[in-house]
Amino acid sequence: MIRRSTLSLFLPAVLLLAVLACENKPKTQPDPYRTRTAPDLLATGMVYLQNGKWEDGRRMLRSIEERLPSSPEFPIAKLLIADSFFFGSTTSYPEALVEYKSYLNYFPRSERRDYALFRIGLCHYASIENAERDQAETRKAMEAFQDLLREAPGSVYAVDAKAKITQCWRRLAESELMVGIFYVNSFNYGPAEKRLKGLLETYPDYVDRERAYFFLAEALRMKKLQPDQIKAFQEGFLTKVEKEDMAKLSSAESLQYQAELKQLTDREIAKNRVEAKSYYEKLVESYPTSPWAARASDRLVEMGQAGLREELDS
Repeated sequence: MIRRSTLSLFLPAVLLLAVLACENKPKTQPDPYRTRTAPDLLATGMVYLQNGKWEDGRRMLRSIEERLPSSPEFPIAKLLIADSFFFGSTTSYPEALVEYKSYLNYFPRSERRDYALFRIGLCHYASIENAERDQAETRKAMEAFQDLLREAPGSVYAVDAKAKITQCWRRLAESELMVGIFYVNSFNYGPAEKRLKGLLETYPDYVDRERAYFFLAEALRMKKLQPDQIKAFQEGFLTKVEKEDMAKLSSAESLQYQAELKQLTDREIAKNRVEAKSYYEKLVESYPTSPWAARASDRLVEMGQAGLREELDS
């Protein structure tokens, strides 16, 4: 009797909990676009995009991507999704970049491949930093535009791509110049020389060669013997006197070392100053009206080129 009465008390409560659990169980939301065809979804999505309803448009187009990837409308939808990030009111170049690359992965032989490549280049191009910052995006933009020209030289985007490549080259050259000037101002004359010579060799058409000539000449004028040169000289000297390290040199050998090192230093400085003069002169001759040429002529006067200054004054 006790067991039956206990069961009769608890059974309704258990049933009530079971009912509540069933009622609270989350229900799967039906896909609102499941019954719509790919042409219908594409048309509606395009209308949304044209009216600036970017999220709504993307939802329609994503439905094609997720449910109907074998439909003829899918390539169009895929490219429109990328465009929606590129041209949207809240432009997101990183997301557009991902979508354009995804499009090329899906459709590597697409007739719109040149368009996607051009947009990839523009996504990187829009993210280019100023000349004082890292130029990774500049290089990626240039690579994308070069890919376009290599794959589709007759593309309608080829002219714009070539113009953008020129701008990328200029930015890279300007960045190299900024680094070179920074090194000069930081008294790192060896790295400055290397950077500025690399600039002149790599970017022969760079327009601002005046500053490059001037600061390269400055680096050479102030450059002393470099650590690697001193190390090489030490190793050679130790080999010559048959000693293992500098601490084991005799007094006479130390004096000999200092004398020979000074001779090397004097020769190196003299050689650098001759080369510096050549760049100052090139600047004065090639850009006579430039303010940098005026500064270069002053440097030449300081370095004993008074005859050139008198000729300029006349």
